[in-house]
Amino acid sequence: MNQITMKWMAGLCFLAILYSLWMLNPRQQISAQKAVYHWKTNFYWSAEPNDVRKFLNAHGIQKLYIKMLDVDYSKASGILPVSKTSFNYYSDYKKDSIEFVPVVYLSNEVFKRMLPQDRDEYAKKVLSHVLRIQTYTHYWPKEIQFDCDWTVDTKEAYFDFIIRCKKWAPQFSYSSTLRLYPYKYREKLGVPPVNRVMLMLYNLQNAKNMANANSLFSLQEALKYLKRKDYPLPMDVALPVFSWTIIFRNGQFYRVISDNIIPKLDSEVQLKPLTNNKFLVEFSPRNFNDYDLKAGDILKVETCGEKELVQANSLLKILPITQASTVALFDLDMNELNKISYEKIEAAFTISR
Repeated sequence: MNQITMKWMAGLCFLAILYSLWMLNPRQQISAQKAVYHWKTNFYWSAEPNDVRKFLNAHGIQKLYIKMLDVDYSKASGILPVSKTSFNYYSDYKKDSIEFVPVVYLSNEVFKRMLPQDRDEYAKKVLSHVLRIQTYTHYWPKEIQFDCDWTVDTKEAYFDFIIRCKKWAPQFSYSSTLRLYPYKYREKLGVPPVNRVMLMLYNLQNAKNMANANSLFSLQEALKYLKRKDYPLPMDVALPVFSWTIIFRNGQFYRVISDNIIPKLDSEVQLKPLTNNKFLVEFSPRNFNDYDLKAGDILKVETCGEKELVQANSLLKILPITQASTVALFDLDMNELNKISYEKIEAAFTISR
């Protein structure tokens, strides 16, 4: 056997060993805890449609993050709840089959305006609203989540508010939502004083800029923030499955409606398609109160569907996610979820290493 033949056989043996090792160590699949956000202004559990119940049961959803309250600031009224979720009583659901996590959205403006001496009082008020969940669902929560896009200017106020909530109700675990910007720039924006964070893999660009193709999600944009592979707190992740409509008036951002309103518009509203997701309002009846549309408005519909969900899930492999982490879909809207196959939804809850 000459030297060339021996080298060739040695190379084949090396490849065979590599193949065997690959077969013995296949790609690791981690199944996270499954969750969904309920972001509507009512929670009528006993009256939820059958497709909602079927979805939760089919995918074995373990947690439901329920928005309880929106807190904002206005010059006329100061800091106050602008939206409170209404509940109905129910007793027809097995209590240990799903965990309810109450969520409070607090605008950044709240913490610009909240005086230090008032934080204790606001902490107590917010907690009293949050704990309404026990009255209606007969479920005492383990975790309370705060949703806030804090900035450098408001981090001290927001973090102190959380500390005061923990002082008044230390029996709960606390979590905070985390956007990609403070994930990357944690030295500047700080790490919230909570037990864990929920990294939101959406709302990546400025929705007020009409030129952005999809401000809700862009894989390339997300990757810019994910060079770091660690975080000082245990991490959960929320993936986008929703649409919204942005209204521009006189060329300027006017408002956002958390839904695709195009199919729901009154037949009298006349639209002219400008692109595949932009529409010019050519005519709208006077006093059209549902969406306050006027002729000349431009409607831009942005959607996160199956493609965006798959792309967002692909980012989990580079994040500090473990089997103890929760992967949540945002949000429980069957109009969007019904467009995605069962297999793709199941795959969204799985992390590949």
